[in-house]
Amino acid sequence: MLVIEKYNDSLHNPYWKYQLGPEAYEVKDTPHRVEVIKIALRNDERFHFVTAKTFPERIISQIHPYHDYILKTAQSLKEEEEFYPDLFPGEGAHLLKKVDAPLWGGLWCTDAVTPIKKKTYEVARASVETALTGAELIRNGKEKTVYALCRPSGHHAGPRVFGGYCYFNNAATAAEFLLQKGKVAIVDIDYHHGNGTQEFFDEIKSVFTFSIHGNPEFEYPYFWGYSEEKGKGQAVGTNHNEPLPAGTQLKEYSEAVARILKKIQAFNPSYLIISAGFDTHEADPIGSFKLRTEDYLSIGKQFKSLDIPTLVCQEGGYNTNVLGECAKNFLLGIM
Repeated sequence: MLVIEKYNDSLHNPYWKYQLGPEAYEVKDTPHRVEVIKIALRNDERFHFVTAKTFPERIISQIHPYHDYILKTAQSLKEEEEFYPDLFPGEGAHLLKKVDAPLWGGLWCTDAVTPIKKKTYEVARASVETALTGAELIRNGKEKTVYALCRPSGHHAGPRVFGGYCYFNNAATAAEFLLQKGKVAIVDIDYHHGNGTQEFFDEIKSVFTFSIHGNPEFEYPYFWGYSEEKGKGQAVGTNHNEPLPAGTQLKEYSEAVARILKKIQAFNPSYLIISAGFDTHEADPIGSFKLRTEDYLSIGKQFKSLDIPTLVCQEGGYNTNVLGECAKNFLLGIM
């Protein structure tokens, strides 16, 4: 299997997290996450690494209205500075016309855990290009299944705002690219609901979005991911959420996957994108599911049964002691 990578991942490594007070914290999207996955895959000759291509900036900017804001804010910062928004305008706010100006963070960002640093734009763009390279390979028929080792993650970044460690939506950008040749199904298996991805395609009937995740009644992102969310307008019926309870094990998880696979088969897409987060592991510090390392092999095999061109985009997973093996098992199952 081809593994697509690009960038010096260590260029974006925020120190602070502002959640219930400022703290330097261990549970975060660190560069070490990518390194442990690379180690696990490079020790297996069935995986082959290639470097992502460069794509035109417009492919990213045309679907992310905050593209210029992230770019200009990053350019305005000194090497070790971290910018966090401090005001989030609500409904009725008098919005300024020059909305891409640096430091107006609350207009575009939902939280204070997704800061911008000097190299954030560079790394976030490279992450999207990793997904786009994989999408191009399956669209051109050169590969059947490709793994895009994306970081930062993307599934919380939407068509209005970004957040949740995510700056640009890798899976959504890849889906837009693939739509030129056929319908797309996106399945998000990260522990947290892919709210950004869902919002991108809520009214697009040629993309069916699915998400299996911790119940938003008690898990981030709280305001999205409920089972009654089915899509809007002409796309009603092309969104499906499977919120699962704390303590979910392989049996319950596999049953949710099976329900989704039936809907994908009925939709009959030309391409499948999987937003693969492994914070569903029993040892993950911010999840409550009880999946074991070996379980991801059988979950991967379930998706292989679809037998359609597939792009896997890396999302979350924060226990670096198990992350590499979880990713490897899932990919081996799909292979």
